[in-house]
Amino acid sequence: MALLVNSYAIKNWVYRHSTSASHRFLAWITVVSLAMCVCGDVVNFNLPLTYYRYGGVIKHDYLADSVMFFGPGYFLFLVVACCIALTNGFKPKMLFITFVIGALIGAGSFISMHLTGTGTHVTIVTGIYAILITLVGVSGLVLLVALRKSTAIFGVCLVASGLVLATVADGVIGQFWIYGNNGEGFFPTAKYVNWSLYIGSQCLLIHLARVAVMHDENVGISPCAS
Repeated sequence: MALLVNSYAIKNWVYRHSTSASHRFLAWITVVSLAMCVCGDVVNFNLPLTYYRYGGVIKHDYLADSVMFFGPGYFLFLVVACCIALTNGFKPKMLFITFVIGALIGAGSFISMHLTGTGTHVTIVTGIYAILITLVGVSGLVLLVALRKSTAIFGVCLVASGLVLATVADGVIGQFWIYGNNGEGFFPTAKYVNWSLYIGSQCLLIHLARVAVMHDENVGISPCAS
């Protein structure tokens, strides 16, 4: 909740420092993205303490339900990162090729950890999400390449690191919390590792729109859709 308040404060900072409609829109998307992830956090708490809801293989299958919030949340973070990168000269064709490679890596990662007998619901949800969250990490590299000459490069590196950390954090969930230990999960160790990485990534991701404003102010580039 503290991060959500901070994200809203950053949105207000963007409004004070930029009159660009695109900057303000990206700031709002970032707030909504974080809010969606907070809802996913609530699901991951598993307050009812229910397990094996979608079969007898995956114990912590409630994590698949949280994807209904994390999926849209991280998709919006992905949209913000791509908009900033494309605005600053990253070629659409190169973005497409990069994402195809990223999607293949995500699919390969999912196949490597998937367990035979996993329910259809958990399989489909976690499979799609494995690809999406890999693309989020790839977008961090795309953003870094697009803004590599920015005078705000330190901030760019931090935000790009946040996107990569998001992928690593959810990789821990997939490999060690959902499918680890033959479906039992290495719990609660995997949970503690994931939360450390996840919170760290969110602390950085909420600055996406702020970095866009700082970069455009310094180099005088007209933002997209302004």
